[in-house]
Amino acid sequence: MPDYDVAIIGAGPAGLTAGLYCARYGLKTIIIEKGLIGGTVTWANSIQNYPGFSEINGMELMGKFREQAEKAGVQIELETVSEIKDKGKEKQIILQEKTISSKAVIVAVGAKSKWLQVKGEKEFLNKGVHFCATCDGPMYNGKEVAVIGSDTRAAEEAIYLAGITKKVTLISPKKELSAEKAKLETLKEKKVSIMLETNVMGFEGKQMLETIILKNKGKETKMPCSGAFIYIGSEPNTEFIQVKKDADGKVIANEKMETSINGIFAAGDCIKKELNQIATCVGEGAIAAHTAAKFIQEKDIQ
Repeated sequence: MPDYDVAIIGAGPAGLTAGLYCARYGLKTIIIEKGLIGGTVTWANSIQNYPGFSEINGMELMGKFREQAEKAGVQIELETVSEIKDKGKEKQIILQEKTISSKAVIVAVGAKSKWLQVKGEKEFLNKGVHFCATCDGPMYNGKEVAVIGSDTRAAEEAIYLAGITKKVTLISPKKELSAEKAKLETLKEKKVSIMLETNVMGFEGKQMLETIILKNKGKETKMPCSGAFIYIGSEPNTEFIQVKKDADGKVIANEKMETSINGIFAAGDCIKKELNQIATCVGEGAIAAHTAAKFIQEKDIQ
């Protein structure tokens, strides 16, 4: 007999929702997470578009998700999945130090931040270059920092940093920002400097970041900066799973969250879809759990 009815890979909004639903269906459920419970949502300082909350921070919201899932009977384990093997009647999940089995798997691994791929970026990682303002922003109290990106996420982090640092500059290679209108207005209120049509070419410093190399209309300049926070998009954490994916590595799932392998389902920001939001991840997690429960029930009857 398999160790679990359902193994869920990833403890973000989709994974925690799937776990809650699976447990309530009476399924023995485990969620495996290699990083932070709650995923990248925990980095959000202010969430204003999740129904039921006019405003809430990501850590608090995901804490509520986790509490509800565990109360329903979900087991959460911090581990890294290196491979999923399809053995027909069961799936084997290969972890770092052991192997577990389940009747069905739900992949909800989300996505990881993209690198700029420029000089000095990796050398100054956590020495001035960061991907989470909520995590690392407080160390730059009273200093000048930069946020690199164009979308709502970049704007949110710039707004957060404006409240705890001396000065924030939002740098975008685009002609205009793609952030929500409300965020653009807040950027002005917070007096965040905005540099458009500007590319980051590299990072310089001695032991810590001191300068960002910029290029605007063919001209290179250097901007003094103590901390740089990169938000230029993300890519899915799907290297370990051999199902059908698109060119960007996103899992292709149908409206029932079924993948190309029978018994393996997917939900959240790791799948190919139109909109990446907490609300969409929650819906997909619920659908994946429902489909997985039906799959297991039909399988057990046979």
